[in-house]
Amino acid sequence: MDLMTLLLLIFSGFYISLFSFYLWASSPSYSQAKYAKILTSDLPLQRKPKETYTVITYNIGYLSGLTNNHAVKRKKVLFDENLELAITALKPFNADFIALQEVDFASQRSYDVNQVQALATALQFPVQATAINWDNNYVPFPLFPISTHFGKMLSGQAVLSRYPIELNERIVLERVANKPFYEKPFYLDRLAQVSRVKIGNHTLILINVHLEAFDQPTRLKQSRFVLELFLSFADKYPVLLIGEFNSEPPSEMNLEPTVNLFLNTPGIESAFPPETLNYPENATYPSDKPRQTIDYIFYNSNRIQAIKWQVITDVIASDHLPVVMKFRFC
Repeated sequence: MDLMTLLLLIFSGFYISLFSFYLWASSPSYSQAKYAKILTSDLPLQRKPKETYTVITYNIGYLSGLTNNHAVKRKKVLFDENLELAITALKPFNADFIALQEVDFASQRSYDVNQVQALATALQFPVQATAINWDNNYVPFPLFPISTHFGKMLSGQAVLSRYPIELNERIVLERVANKPFYEKPFYLDRLAQVSRVKIGNHTLILINVHLEAFDQPTRLKQSRFVLELFLSFADKYPVLLIGEFNSEPPSEMNLEPTVNLFLNTPGIESAFPPETLNYPENATYPSDKPRQTIDYIFYNSNRIQAIKWQVITDVIASDHLPVVMKFRFC
């Protein structure tokens, strides 16, 4: 065998191995039939209506604190401590519903802990509705150093409820079209998770979203779809639209944010009055020195009345802060 043939075999073997790894890494490891589930525990369900209810939305950033998406190697103790911080911050509100974004179900980056189950158990929620948006055998992000790769990924969104959830739908929103072909299989799906909650004679529609962060045209298309989705329920049901919208409120420097679609639609109200959304005390990101509002709670004012709202401060379990609203049905 001459040298040229040997080199050709070596390079061919390398590229075949690289391609095989790419196919394996980008493949899912979880059954797609289980991408949207409703799980119940032995804890008693609440069924009777109350005078008021409390809802919280929280992007927990897989409990990585301020290290989210940074190229650092994290120890398990970080996630254990941040789980306790999140529990301590959320427990006093005794919420009826909590919508979570960026939550890990079984991911290497967070030591394969089911964070939804851990929070539901600690906060004594009998029902979990889950929606997977990131499922790969191996995610090579951040690129360098290799030791910080996310690895095996199973992550998504969830709704915790004290009331029965009758239906849980996972709707995949439009993807970023101009990403390189080799990146697309590793990019998380942006979702609208629709949970139908039964409260006595009421049916509450809870739409939990996590919209595109980096591509504004795609986020605008996603927002238009979510707006139509909201309006399709709004005449018949009380609707909560909550989550991370990745869009700051309008300002002199930000005249046409995508969140304007919701702020400017009659009949849709923000938990925080629009004129206060740029107040420092209403900022939700980053959690250590919040200066941006990108997490919101919206509702249809013909069926829901907001009573009280706030950002939960001084909790750095995530790079986001939780948002709380107390409400009643009209």
